[in-house]
Amino acid sequence: MSFITQRAFTRNEYRTPIHFSDRSTKELHEGEMINSCVGGMAFISDRELKPGDGILIKMADVAPDPYWLEAKRDYLAEVRWCIKKEDASSSRYRIGVRFLVETCRLCDKTIHQDSAEAEDLCEDCMDNQCSLSDGTIKDCIDKFLMGNVL
Repeated sequence: MSFITQRAFTRNEYRTPIHFSDRSTKELHEGEMINSCVGGMAFISDRELKPGDGILIKMADVAPDPYWLEAKRDYLAEVRWCIKKEDASSSRYRIGVRFLVETCRLCDKTIHQDSAEAEDLCEDCMDNQCSLSDGTIKDCIDKFLMGNVL
């Protein structure tokens, strides 16, 4: 039986240096991105990571890409897999990550989160909510975001 991998997004081959850190230590490690797509990337590193680990990826050089129009410098990502390369001369790992991308709960705009503590509102909606008076509109939005809508 053969398995055919069905990807949600087309992978774009592109090599560039990256830096990444896990959310607990914040220590930067080096890697090299080997391909990317809207939903994630694969990179090579000397550091082994575990599936489920949350990392912050800092792009060293962001080049324009017609398939990746919303490219940013920093991405919060989750490790999906980590495979040790069969190279006896060094211990290097090929790592696949999924970007943690959210949508604004008020306007459905795509949000690329920069940290685990990021709000689930886009910048425009956050500014708008913070500028509201302390009256009933703000209370209604707060209740909606907390899931207490009647």
